[in-house]
Amino acid sequence: MNEQGRQTASPPPAQPGGGSDRRLCLDEVRADLTVLAPIRRRLAEFAREIGLSADMTGDMLLATYEALANVAEHAYPPGVEGTFDLCADDRPDEGVLIVTIVDRGRWKPEVDNSRARRGRGVRLMHACTDSARVDTGSGGTRIHLQWNYGTDRTSLPEPEQQVKP
Repeated sequence: MNEQGRQTASPPPAQPGGGSDRRLCLDEVRADLTVLAPIRRRLAEFAREIGLSADMTGDMLLATYEALANVAEHAYPPGVEGTFDLCADDRPDEGVLIVTIVDRGRWKPEVDNSRARRGRGVRLMHACTDSARVDTGSGGTRIHLQWNYGTDRTSLPEPEQQVKP
């Protein structure tokens, strides 16, 4: 996957409801807004491969794109080139899709955007998912996004540290 990072994926597409876990991983992707559109297209392809509904695909693409934009804009200081990893895990036996994004930077402190048209990304991630969590630490930030498409509606465990929506 060249400038977007290295891509790994598990074997051939699973049939919807087939019970076989599928995974799409993109490693060491350049944290830059210019690489997000190709990643979005690859995630849409992955959603088709696993048989995700159109509505859930739209929610997944919107929430994931917002998370990636936040990484590209906030994880690294200006002039510092950074990377992130993205992994989408389809777990049909559990009826969940989990997208995890990990960067190695330090997000800029949250500012008051009450009058601006920005600063609503984390709230958007929560609105488009069944469960969303942002864990920050000295080694970087980990964003967990989850969609439940099965009958068992599980959620991610509560974090010790979470960015407020």
